[in-house]
Amino acid sequence: MAHFKVIVIVGGLSGALLTNGLLNNNVDTTLYERDAADSKREGYQIRLGEATTRGFEACLTEDQMAPILHRFMQSTSTALTAPTICNTRFQTIVDLTTLPSYSRSSAINRVVLRDLLLAPIRAKGLVRYAKTFVRYEIVIDEAGRERVIVHFADGSSDVCDLLIGADGSGSKINKQVGARNIVDIDTHWSFLNKGALSSEQVERLPERLRRGPMIVFSKGISMFYSAYLPQVASVDSDGIHRDEKQASFYWGLNVPVHLCPDGKMPPAPDRGQFCLDVIRDWAPEFHDMVSMGLSDDGKTELYGTKLRGSNKLPKNWREPLVAGMGHKTEEGHPRIWLIGDAVHAMQPNRGMGGNQAMRDCADILPEILELNRLSKRGTPPTKEEIFAGCTHYEDKMFDRAFGWVKKSGGTSMPNLDFDGFLGLIVGESFGLMENEGDTNRIINAIDESISYGSRKWA
Repeated sequence: MAHFKVIVIVGGLSGALLTNGLLNNNVDTTLYERDAADSKREGYQIRLGEATTRGFEACLTEDQMAPILHRFMQSTSTALTAPTICNTRFQTIVDLTTLPSYSRSSAINRVVLRDLLLAPIRAKGLVRYAKTFVRYEIVIDEAGRERVIVHFADGSSDVCDLLIGADGSGSKINKQVGARNIVDIDTHWSFLNKGALSSEQVERLPERLRRGPMIVFSKGISMFYSAYLPQVASVDSDGIHRDEKQASFYWGLNVPVHLCPDGKMPPAPDRGQFCLDVIRDWAPEFHDMVSMGLSDDGKTELYGTKLRGSNKLPKNWREPLVAGMGHKTEEGHPRIWLIGDAVHAMQPNRGMGGNQAMRDCADILPEILELNRLSKRGTPPTKEEIFAGCTHYEDKMFDRAFGWVKKSGGTSMPNLDFDGFLGLIVGESFGLMENEGDTNRIINAIDESISYGSRKWA
């Protein structure tokens, strides 16, 4: 029996989910995590929907799923929800929760979910912490088998038959394998903040935010704001079940670079006040929402970055790399597979980045299990068999995930203004809906507006 080993390099949640699926099916798998075991990450909520459920069902046992589903059910809004699109006057343009065809999601604290997914892997001693991926190389071992050696920053290495890059939108594996389809969105700076909410702050939240997240598009500026409000058994004086220790907010404000001083990201201590200045003409509710996460002097050091998107890869993208003159062995190699943001990074406008990464796990798992089955015949899977498995996975994943990349804005930021004529037209069309066909047309119009608005920045 030939041994078959998988290494997963993670930067998020999907790699841990896939590792569980592999271990639950007796595939020799080791997960490498960049952070130290005792690293303290501040939690923020993510919203996961049907695509994530497909990944859970494929990879997790019932016992592993139970605590995760319990956490989802702790949300104040136990039903799946969708965002509300508003203008800067805090008026609703489209309440997407009322569109039956719109993709819905439910909230969970990201760190809580990460810990739940890692727990079974840790219990087996198969998580390697503080391991920063550097590079891989393709070698032929003493038995004549083709293998992958994975090198880490501390000088250590490991050997596998299949390397899974789940290392996020900054993926080094994506670059080395030659995909190189992930790009920075240079037209905007993104300001991100997250933190805990006290009971008093929860009471100050607009009712609209208690039902689900909110999106605003105005003159090239966009904002996403969401609150996570879990329930517990105790009851406050107002009758609402809350767990103050886990209630949290998350928001992102995307600002065109020309509105930033010299086009640069403001110094960290000035970012909070800068965001308040950007939305100074917006409704007071927005000022209150943003101020909740800032210190009294406005000196909170918000995280600043440029978002990333991805160009769609052709389904045969590996073939030209392998056939090219003087190509590097590592480029296009079928023993290197990619999932999640490491291949289809997308903007957060539709909240589908994490969902599609989890969905990848349901598509990739059967292909890896088949390779593991082939290894039990006495000889390892051939390079051709591995390439076939990779192709089956990528064909399915590309059709699904890159469609969501486009709907989320592609590689350009949406340049929309729902304060003006566009908001009026979309709002009136929404009010005239009579059947499912009308609903689908509204959804398509919103998707096309985001996609078209993004192209205007390109």
